[in-house]
Amino acid sequence: MKRYWQWILALGALLTFAGWHTTTAHAEGVGYTVSAKLPKNQDDKNVTYFALRVKPNQQEKLGVVISNQSKKSATFQYGVNQAITNNNGVIDYSNSNPKLDSSLKVGIKDVFNEQKLQKVTVPAKTSKTVYVTYKMPSKKIDGMILGGVYVKKMAGKEAKAKKGVTITNQFAYVIGVRLRESSVDVAPDMKLNEVRAGQINAYNQVEANLQNPRPGLMSQLKVKTKVTEVGKTKVVLQNEKSNMAMAPNSNFNYAIPWGDTQLKAGTYTLTLDATAKGGYHWHFVKNFTVTQKQINSLKNKINTPQQHNYLWWFVAGGILIILLLAIIIYLLLKRKRNDDDDKQESK
Repeated sequence: MKRYWQWILALGALLTFAGWHTTTAHAEGVGYTVSAKLPKNQDDKNVTYFALRVKPNQQEKLGVVISNQSKKSATFQYGVNQAITNNNGVIDYSNSNPKLDSSLKVGIKDVFNEQKLQKVTVPAKTSKTVYVTYKMPSKKIDGMILGGVYVKKMAGKEAKAKKGVTITNQFAYVIGVRLRESSVDVAPDMKLNEVRAGQINAYNQVEANLQNPRPGLMSQLKVKTKVTEVGKTKVVLQNEKSNMAMAPNSNFNYAIPWGDTQLKAGTYTLTLDATAKGGYHWHFVKNFTVTQKQINSLKNKINTPQQHNYLWWFVAGGILIILLLAIIIYLLLKRKRNDDDDKQESK
């Protein structure tokens, strides 16, 4: 029995650690820290990332301090990544080679020399400064260029491999980089591009591609949607999501899950309203078609929401209660029989 519980605990630990993913936030207890050496042209002294006022043709090295707090030497990867918007409506700096939006004319990779991830080894209990260099274009740019210095400790085996399973933990830091030549913010904008039926993780959804084609940041984004059949008022799908953001010159697929609804082939109307910080508001109405071919393709890969059959839970619970009662009655009868035997022997 003891060995049985040891296996259960081991399995629980495996499932817990195997579910971890690389993070891009300042996490505690990861064995290292990363900080920026802010230059003189930092135009916001209240932030710890690179918020720089730059000029055409300006060239500068930016220093990033990696402090290895562990007792072992460690190797780190670092590079400068373009800020994009992921499909959760979150500004993401973790992708070293993302698909860029067509509206992006000058991106982070156009001004920084470091096109590939670099490596540096930092001895135990020491710090080392690494540098990334940018050079601004000769032509003045409007708005901002947004990216981040991404630093990741190279994966070390932090658990013993057993039966081909190796557990590794990875954490990463991002120090934002915002380059602009003017203190005047460029207003963001929104366009609704393609609307289509799609899937993510085998769950059906309607995907509305939203684009910010301007070099301005969009924050506190809230989107509200409804889907109807063309020419009808009955809502077949609806969705609302808030606290999102969009990087300058980026796009993402906003998802409207089908849930328990199974769309049939036909033409539908998407009505979408979006608001963002600064009093911005956008309203879109767009028709889209779901073909029978798409329906068949989605059905082959679909994960339908689980229908919970609670009857089996009640049956299992009832059986368990009966077994427990039977054991208790058996123990009580056995104890009474032993007491009677003791009384007979005492006579």
